Amino acid sequence: MREPTSATPSPAGRVITGGRVAGGRITRGRIVGRGITGGRVIGRGVTGGRVAGVFARPRVWAAVIGCLLVAGVVLPVRLGTSREPEPAGLPASATPAQVLGLAPRDTVTEAAGEPVVGAEVLRSADVVRPEVIAEFTGGGVAAGSGFWDRPLAGVTARDRLRERALAAAVRDKVRRIWAREAGLVEEVSEAAFQRALALENGRREAARRAGRPLPGVPRYDEYTYAQVSAAELDYALSERLAGKLDLSESRLRAHYGRLSRPGAPSFADARDDVRRSLVAEEYARALDGRVAAALGTALRDNRRSPA
Repeated sequence: MREPTSATPSPAGRVITGGRVAGGRITRGRIVGRGITGGRVIGRGVTGGRVAGVFARPRVWAAVIGCLLVAGVVLPVRLGTSREPEPAGLPASATPAQVLGLAPRDTVTEAAGEPVVGAEVLRSADVVRPEVIAEFTGGGVAAGSGFWDRPLAGVTARDRLRERALAAAVRDKVRRIWAREAGLVEEVSEAAFQRALALENGRREAARRAGRPLPGVPRYDEYTYAQVSAAELDYALSERLAGKLDLSESRLRAHYGRLSRPGAPSFADARDDVRRSLVAEEYARALDGRVAAALGTALRDNRRSPA
């Protein structure tokens, strides 16, 4: 079973203590060609000049999930696709595919006109599954047979898994669409993701055989590669956005004033961290806005769909 991994909160809103933004600095990285260079995932971070998930904010998820529920896009599969009924009586150890009854090629919903397919939702479900299990078992739900169908505060673990997985998949799709607009990627489909993964693993294998192994893991699985790819895109997109932001001295000082606490370093010493924090906050806000717009489109589309 894979260990749970989740995005770390943004530096935005954190206090400045001990000479840097608590939780770590956002280090400089870049995208070389289509491959990910010099990075590997360790716990929640990415080394070699990359930071995984530094822009995701937990407080956003409630709003995103709420929009998904209102929009009706948490239905497992769009009308017209085929799948097996969701099986009852499954224990907590069941796989996301078993719990959600999705096939990789099922079209679950759309984000900004691009399909979000079962493979993308299942990959997100694999990441959020441990936290859902922890939430429900911590609330007293037994992990044995029927775990996914026993309600906690009126919601079953199956519904919670579906909500969070779909929210994460939609967010990732919107991020990749933005990256395509910025010229960072050419395609945003699941097939393109799998091709990029195969290309990167082939590059790493060729380097290993030549006696020049690349930094990081010898081979990526799709879960790790998805997280590292997202981190690379977050950094690249935030840097592009930074060029359009008001990062004047007065605004940086105002942001420092919101973050600093007694004993914090001076503004001069913390200035770089303050700038990174402000850029991260603005990037998260911009991405949230794009996600909300995509969900609004899904709402309109689902309302027009035949019953």
